[in-house]
Amino acid sequence: MTAAHEAARETGPHVALPYPGPRARRIIERMRAVEGAGPRTGGDDPPLVVEQALGSTLTDPDGNRFVDLAGSFAAATVGHAHPAVVAAVRDQVGRASHVSSASVSEPRVAFEEALVELAPAGLDRVLLGMSGSDANDTALKLARTLTGRHEVIAFSGGYFGRASGVIGLNGKARFRAQVDVEADAHFLPYPYPYRWPLGSGESAGEGALALVRHALEDPASGVGPVAAIVVEAVQGNGGVVIPPDGFLAGLRELCDRHGVVLILDEIQCGFGRTGRVWAADHQGVVPDLMTVGKGIGGGLALSAVVGREGFMRHWAPGTHTSTFMGDAVNLAAGLAAVGVLRDERLPERSATLGARALDRLRLALSDELHVGEIRGLGLFVGIEVVTDRQSRTPDAARTTRIRRTAFERGVLLGAGGHAENVIKLCPPLTIDEHLLDGAIELTIDTIRGTE
Repeated sequence: MTAAHEAARETGPHVALPYPGPRARRIIERMRAVEGAGPRTGGDDPPLVVEQALGSTLTDPDGNRFVDLAGSFAAATVGHAHPAVVAAVRDQVGRASHVSSASVSEPRVAFEEALVELAPAGLDRVLLGMSGSDANDTALKLARTLTGRHEVIAFSGGYFGRASGVIGLNGKARFRAQVDVEADAHFLPYPYPYRWPLGSGESAGEGALALVRHALEDPASGVGPVAAIVVEAVQGNGGVVIPPDGFLAGLRELCDRHGVVLILDEIQCGFGRTGRVWAADHQGVVPDLMTVGKGIGGGLALSAVVGREGFMRHWAPGTHTSTFMGDAVNLAAGLAAVGVLRDERLPERSATLGARALDRLRLALSDELHVGEIRGLGLFVGIEVVTDRQSRTPDAARTTRIRRTAFERGVLLGAGGHAENVIKLCPPLTIDEHLLDGAIELTIDTIRGTE
């Protein structure tokens, strides 16, 4: 590592000035004078202005330093500005950056080869994109054109991006309502044991599969011929919801039986995040099409669909294209990120550090009345914040206060959940263990002290 990375790795949060300081405030004012409405940066709370991002820390223009337990929307999987990624970008940008998607570069082919090698056995073809939405849109179009069917089954709490081709698949209706887009799927309950609506949470997996089976097999279910089942192997935006053992395998069996394409979204939960290379590895399931993104680009915009050859050979040349799809710099960064994941054994590291963090959180918050459940796989942890444990009523307002207080103390926490009441921890998998321990303790202290 460089000296700057060593310093970032060893140094914890430091808030010298109440945020925003004068330099950050001026940048926010400039932004709000020119930027249109819609981005999160237009909210009431002043957004974080990032001047430097190294390892697992973000520094603002006034010298305040924050530990990024949110992983910058879970995209900083290999850390911010990892030296291997920086070196790959510097090398590539001086030779070729923009390469038309109708042309080929060495980074494009090398990244695709590396991704196929990393993918579950049987997934041997790649189509590139720039965002998770791109990847999910491509997978959906592949499934519909392959099967000649249109209808899709998706799940409550699911999240597949905000682009027009996939926003209709999102389980949160407000995302669609905000941009006046209708639903584009039949929605069934995701097997969410803590909030399973049909009896005991222990039956969530079997119950969810029974509903899928009914939708596919009952001629009066209201569901027509289904092209695809689209599902996250672990829900991210939904609040780190981990499906019970057997659920994904059950979907695999039903898709095989009915000629339905199984699309697994591993954009947030994949690439080492849950302690395995892919979250579906925990259940030994291989989809027909798998979408990847976020951390796969090493901090740059990159996504892909990885799938079985038989599901990705029916398009004519020119069907799938985008001006910057073959950007050589992004692909070089992605190739470097795959190398970091492999060489630094990040899935194994995620499993070890995540288990330790989960144990510490559960022990320290075991008597906290406003924490209903703590769940996780690897460095992907959800803390369910409730008004009280008996009612399990989601407490989004308390969640917001916890996150705001933690921010004021120098730790960035993510948020999600069906009711926006889940604190999400998804830090870089490269985070220094002592830095992680300190940030976890600060998080515990903040949760316990927030009224």
